[in-house]
Amino acid sequence: MIFSKLNAKDSFIAYPKAIRQALAFLQQANWETLENGRHPILGDKMFANIMDMTTRPFEGSHPEIHEKYIDLMYWPEGGEKIGVAPYLGTEPVLESHPENDIAFLGSVSDESILTAVAGCFGIFFPWDAHRPGLYLEDGPAVSRKCVVKISMDLLKDGV
Repeated sequence: MIFSKLNAKDSFIAYPKAIRQALAFLQQANWETLENGRHPILGDKMFANIMDMTTRPFEGSHPEIHEKYIDLMYWPEGGEKIGVAPYLGTEPVLESHPENDIAFLGSVSDESILTAVAGCFGIFFPWDAHRPGLYLEDGPAVSRKCVVKISMDLLKDGV
């Protein structure tokens, strides 16, 4: 897991090429005109899902994992809290949707809570269980969010 601010670009040089490409997309995007929905970057290997989402309470939410894609989350405005914990592979799976590369877990151990505000990004790898979309404050709020899906194949290929 990586958590930083998009304006910290000097540190991007250490990231794999695919992650740098996703961050460049986020830096160059016109967030005032970019519409919600899917935006291809490298076809099915890398694409951005842009949404206006409403945060929810921790209670009743579940951590999620992905096998094939990295989630690079970015908040151009608003924000949310996110639970994150190491995924050990022994956690109970409540619901699995392999066709959408997502599984929801019943629980995780040693979960930490991150606070993401406008300008932050988080990179969640398949070994990072994460619980996105949690209340930033005491109640629901609408937040603009972009999730860049990066195929693990791009990192394996050294791209």
